[in-house]
Amino acid sequence: MDKRRKYVFWLILASLSALFGEVSIGATLYPFFTPWGLAVILPLYGLHTLVLGSLVYRFGKPRFETLYLAGVIFGLYEAYITKVIWNPTWESPVQIGGIAILEFLVVVLFWHPFMSFMVPLGVAELLTSKRKLLPGFILKKPFVFAFILGALESSNSPSPLHSFLSLASTLALVLVLIHLWKKDYAGEEMVELLPARKELKILVPALLTYYVVLGLGINRAAIPGLAPQAFVWVFYALTFYLLHRALKKSKGLPVERAECELSKGSMMKFSLIWTLSGVLFSTIEMGFHELKFAIIALLWLVGGTIGVLSFVRSVRWVLRPETEG
Repeated sequence: MDKRRKYVFWLILASLSALFGEVSIGATLYPFFTPWGLAVILPLYGLHTLVLGSLVYRFGKPRFETLYLAGVIFGLYEAYITKVIWNPTWESPVQIGGIAILEFLVVVLFWHPFMSFMVPLGVAELLTSKRKLLPGFILKKPFVFAFILGALESSNSPSPLHSFLSLASTLALVLVLIHLWKKDYAGEEMVELLPARKELKILVPALLTYYVVLGLGINRAAIPGLAPQAFVWVFYALTFYLLHRALKKSKGLPVERAECELSKGSMMKFSLIWTLSGVLFSTIEMGFHELKFAIIALLWLVGGTIGVLSFVRSVRWVLRPETEG
């Protein structure tokens, strides 16, 4: 395979992960246009998605449980890199034993598994193998999803202008990359485009290097004592164990094909609705500041619930005897 084809796909996957994982919540407004975005956000999100995605595709099948558990491992970077689940930069309402409970439930069990990992891979699947990985709601109601994304972005956006510039610039660049892909490179299966074992020997150390450099470089003093760290170690071990079993169990199972395709018109409409929604909500929030807090509170309530239910569903599926499916 032409290596350039792979690398273009890797860039698309990294861009989608940063778009849905960071830009959609206003955490990073300009990942393609700032030194921090280019040096940290895109590589960090891209490496996680490529390494964990390759792990799922090469050792099992991409289905909800395998992808979700790999996404939880993605989300655990919020421990040693950002320290958010130990020491959030905002006032955390519930802390037990040095762990910010709501942050853990929302960020680790919901946001990163779905928004940073599963949704980007699901979109990439529609460009390649066309397996049905995206949640049914997104496939059936993509423009409602775009409207919701705009509301989420506005909750951390400084102004309507920032919402417009952030979403318009990032979405435009992603659309250009997808257009070039569909024009020049379409036709490959997803598993062939993800890193092979030889490439993982380079990407895994690169990812671990980011953990060490950023872990020691970002708010090093926030690394807690032994007990809160031990909780993270145990949860890492538990999730890797569950993922290992899930991958083995998934090998012989089929994955449903999607009945839709990413057309130029639908992508443009999705991007337009997302951008206009972000601007609309940002404008309303200028005179009604409480709306920001309402959006964030709703995200935490819904996200935390979905995160817990998804983790329980995955554990139950993994531990269910083979004879029961």
